[in-house]
Amino acid sequence: MLRKVLFVIIGVLLLAAGALGWAGMREAVTQSNSTEGTSCPEGYYSFVVLDPIQPGEQGSKVVEQGCRPADEEVATVVLESIQPGDEGWSVEPEPVVQGEAVNGIIRGPSDETSFRCVVLLEPVRPGEQFSKASEPVCSDGPIDTVSGVSLDSSYLIAKFYDRTNYITLLVEYYGPSACSPTISYGVPDLPDNLDNRFASGRAYSNCDHIYVYDFNNYGGPSYSCGANCPSFYALNDEVSSWRTTD
Repeated sequence: MLRKVLFVIIGVLLLAAGALGWAGMREAVTQSNSTEGTSCPEGYYSFVVLDPIQPGEQGSKVVEQGCRPADEEVATVVLESIQPGDEGWSVEPEPVVQGEAVNGIIRGPSDETSFRCVVLLEPVRPGEQFSKASEPVCSDGPIDTVSGVSLDSSYLIAKFYDRTNYITLLVEYYGPSACSPTISYGVPDLPDNLDNRFASGRAYSNCDHIYVYDFNNYGGPSYSCGANCPSFYALNDEVSSWRTTD
């Protein structure tokens, strides 16, 4: 008789433990299927409505959250994937004004006081690709004349720098005319003191684009930018020739 009583008591305890375990499991499942602060009763599911991530922020804001009946009809929207070139694939950046509006048409010698060289270029002639260049004049003071030509009537064409972001000026280029659809400038072979040193540059006097090249005579890998080029990226310290156009 005592053995039967013990079996009954043990059975009741096991049933109670199982009931408690099942209740705990249901609570855990309910909490795992709900959002923080939202616990939905059986037969309901939790939902959250988010705002798109705003510029300068890293996460979405919660607009609405709550519980809905599990048997409620919900509209389904199937999104089709887009491919490169399709509308919406990329957002085109706003065009950046370059050339005269940024750096101006500048005539006459600069007021630079750091050591640099000044070179006078001729425009590229019809049927040719390169400018004729004077011998450089280098100084840490005023440079008013190059090869007997006064810079008072010459246009500043371009400046190139030894480091990115226009740090440490290396050379200034001048020409007799500003850039135009028919006037451009180009240097096919940089001298030893400038070869493989350019890391940034600016164009002036209506010259809107700078093109730099790894090899002489506009050869090898190249990089192009507008009138302001804070870096030539992969071609930093690798430039051997360059040109600029309207």
